[in-house]
Amino acid sequence: MKGWVQTVALLLVVVVGASSLASPPTLITPKGAHYHHLKAARERRLHEPSSGPEDVMMYPKGKEEKLMECLECEVAFQFLQGLVDADTPLEVMVEEGIIICVTVVGYTQVFCDGYVPLIAPILYHILSTNNITANDACGEILTFVGCTSNNPDREWTVNIHPDKPPVIPLDPTEPGPDSLKVLQLADTHYDPLYQPGANAACPEELCCREESGVAATPEDEAWYWGDYRHCGTPYWLLQDMLTHARATHPNIDYVIWTGDLVPHNMWSTSKGWNLFVVREMNQLIQSFFPDVPVFPVVGNHEMNPLDQFPDPDDEDNEALGDMSADWLYAELAQQWSHLVPDLDNSTVSRAAYYSVLIKPGFRLISFNTMFGYAANVWLVENSEDPGGELAWLEEELYRAEEAGELVHLLGHVPPGTAASERTWSREFSRIIERYENTVRAQFYGHTHYDEFEIFHDNTGRPCGVAYISPSQTPWFDLNPAYRIYYIDGDRQDTTRLVLDHETYITNLTEAHETGSTRWFLSYGAREKYQMTSLTPEAWQELVERMAQDRTLFDIFFTNYVTAGDPYLEAGCDDLCYEQRLCDLVTASRNDIDDCMAVLKLKRRQG
Repeated sequence: MKGWVQTVALLLVVVVGASSLASPPTLITPKGAHYHHLKAARERRLHEPSSGPEDVMMYPKGKEEKLMECLECEVAFQFLQGLVDADTPLEVMVEEGIIICVTVVGYTQVFCDGYVPLIAPILYHILSTNNITANDACGEILTFVGCTSNNPDREWTVNIHPDKPPVIPLDPTEPGPDSLKVLQLADTHYDPLYQPGANAACPEELCCREESGVAATPEDEAWYWGDYRHCGTPYWLLQDMLTHARATHPNIDYVIWTGDLVPHNMWSTSKGWNLFVVREMNQLIQSFFPDVPVFPVVGNHEMNPLDQFPDPDDEDNEALGDMSADWLYAELAQQWSHLVPDLDNSTVSRAAYYSVLIKPGFRLISFNTMFGYAANVWLVENSEDPGGELAWLEEELYRAEEAGELVHLLGHVPPGTAASERTWSREFSRIIERYENTVRAQFYGHTHYDEFEIFHDNTGRPCGVAYISPSQTPWFDLNPAYRIYYIDGDRQDTTRLVLDHETYITNLTEAHETGSTRWFLSYGAREKYQMTSLTPEAWQELVERMAQDRTLFDIFFTNYVTAGDPYLEAGCDDLCYEQRLCDLVTASRNDIDDCMAVLKLKRRQG
């Protein structure tokens, strides 16, 4: 298991871990070391909906399996709630939970000793201060496998201004000297403890450190420039990449930085560790772009423990102590004020989102997607627009519409992923449909893949596109990459559409064999995919062409995995093929109509 799925496992771990007190049913089956087998993890990712690399979905194979998993979660939750109601000390539950984490779930002692104490206080607090049913909790926590809640409070809507203006036909221009050039950085996952030659085949979720032990064979030794296995990003690789980006593109107008700075040592993070990484990375970016605006986004890994962002409007927020995110927001407000011109720190200090006018008539809005990410266990307590963020976003877009401004949105987790909270994903899509004349592009990271999501209105017409950039980190099986966008520039009747984008990569196998990196242009979107523009309609047409042309899709797949050698060796079978097509046309995880339409088109060709 990877990343936020530990949170789900911990719910069961803590329950069964307290079985010495009351003997509940044994709900966990042994997992074993196969969860650390990269080949199995790679195949699993290719067969599952788009997600973060740590979000191993483990989709049930059928309706019965899904029902059983949901029922097991509910039984486990009921037992856990009983222990909390009986005033079982948190320390006892943690101790027992660590034992079961090791002996039953199959994690390492190192991982369990670190992660269980990090996440358990949040679960304990939620269960101690809220009246939540087992069905409701599991419907939120296990939403990615299809569990649902019967709590009517999970159904909510954002008030959206009526009277949508007529849709403005888009007439994009060609990229030219007046186009804005924008660099996107995504998922840097810098590891200060990366050590070449260390064990890259360790049993933990993050290797290539001194603590990873001695490599058993030369093949297990971590490569100098980064490694395809479960390893973070060396500082010198990031320096090398930024040197290339700055030298190759000296005329960058601004940088968008879509989050996830901290590496994947989720069992050993702390406030101090996370803040150290955040500060180091901000200093690095600022050193390369002292004269260029940088517009950052908060990622799920910046928080300690990862993913867990409580509602800033919760009346108990001030009493949360170490569980509050205020310490992170305060640091981001300070760091981002050096990167973002004319930044209003009030919203950053509140919940790490902001809106800034970067040019007359052109606005960037960076928002905190953790309030719509089901990995955030605080959503069990309250999932109704935490922090009022979507309401704030809707109002910002309405004001932009009234002022004749065009907007780009910056986030971390794409809204169509399987780990998005259902209602939040739906309401966000409603906002995009309403303001399609205003929102001209969206930019995300998180998945580490090179992909996109197309938004549709209620008739199925494409009305928006989200660009999902590949990562700088190779974690895992990927080549490091960065993205350059060409945006319609400062001209009369500018559309602020993305006119084209280019992706640059370095091949880790080659870097390992030669001892040096070679950054090169992997592809340009319009040329590689034979697109006359990058409008939402053009992206939809590309997906439909790929559904009928496997050769064209294979080109996309190579770019999707940034030509990572392990993925190219594995290939993309028919299940992978269909899942990727569906991901590209699914921006609201509640609506599968567009997925079914493209699959019908694909199967008709077969």
